[in-house]
Amino acid sequence: MAEYKKAIPVANELTKDYWEGAKRHQLVLRRCADCGYYSHPPLPTCSNCRSEKMVAAPASGKGTLYSYSIMRNAGNPGFEAEIPYAVAIVELVEQKALYTVSNLRDCPLDKIKIGMPLEVVFEDVTPEVTLPQFRPARKG
Repeated sequence: MAEYKKAIPVANELTKDYWEGAKRHQLVLRRCADCGYYSHPPLPTCSNCRSEKMVAAPASGKGTLYSYSIMRNAGNPGFEAEIPYAVAIVELVEQKALYTVSNLRDCPLDKIKIGMPLEVVFEDVTPEVTLPQFRPARKG
């Protein structure tokens, strides 16, 4: 594995299930055990019913492109070789207005379309850290 030169996320109590799931190549979000509402980014209480009973729940990893930005300047020297690249806001299929932010991979910039179906893919960047990212959904 080549040395990873970009910022490495650090898990905390709220995000540990997300990052542990990513290591298993599974998208895991927090979900309310009382009303079933997903919370992402993770919160300590449910933003729907205010319950404190939040649990880790696997998600399908499927969604649609809600919005995106083309990055033309590297905010971190580790990204210079990738300029330009797309950062996406993905609306996950599990619930309306459930969003995640991710790099958009395997898609030429001129082929990006709002509403296009996406699927999660995982990049093992170090032995300890795996990043969920999204690409156009494969047919079939």
